Amino acid sequence: MPDLKTSPLVIFTVGTAASGKSTWARSVQSRYTGLRIAIIERDGIRVSLHEGKIEGVFSWSAWNPALEGKVQQLWERQVRSAIGTHDVLVLADTHLDVDDLAKKAQWLRDQGVTEMSVHYFPALPLMELIRRDRGRGHPVGGEVLREHIKKLEPEDRYWEAVEGL
Repeated sequence: MPDLKTSPLVIFTVGTAASGKSTWARSVQSRYTGLRIAIIERDGIRVSLHEGKIEGVFSWSAWNPALEGKVQQLWERQVRSAIGTHDVLVLADTHLDVDDLAKKAQWLRDQGVTEMSVHYFPALPLMELIRRDRGRGHPVGGEVLREHIKKLEPEDRYWEAVEGL
C-alpha cells in the first residue's frame, strides 16, 4: 500500500500585536495533543537571530531590520520542514497586509499545501492592547499598536487572500 502523505492544515493568525495570537496557538497545541501541531512565529526567529548575533536581550528598539531577509529564509525552512512532519501548522504572526498574506498562501500552495484557514482576532480597544503589550516579554508600544489597528482589515479580505480570490 503506498504511503499517502497529506498536506497539513495551515492556519494563519491575523490580528494586531498583543491580541492573543500566540496564546491561542499554544492553547490549540495543548488542547489537541493527538495532532502534531507546529507553531511558527517570525518574532521567535527574530529573537533567536538577535540574541545569537548580539548576545543580548531582544528589544524592538535594538532589532536590525537588515536581518529581515534572514528571518524570511529561516521561516521558509521551518515551514518546509513542518509541512512534511506535522498535521497542523499555525503561522502565528500579525498577517495584517492582505497582499503579503496572499503571497504567503501562494507560496504554500507551491509547496503542496492544499488546506489553509484564517483565525481572525478583531481589534481590541487600544488601552486593552497597551495593557496586554506591557505584560509581554517584547512589547511593541502604543504607537505600533495604533498602526496595527489602522491596518487591520475586515476578516473576509484575509479569507479572500488565502483562498486566492
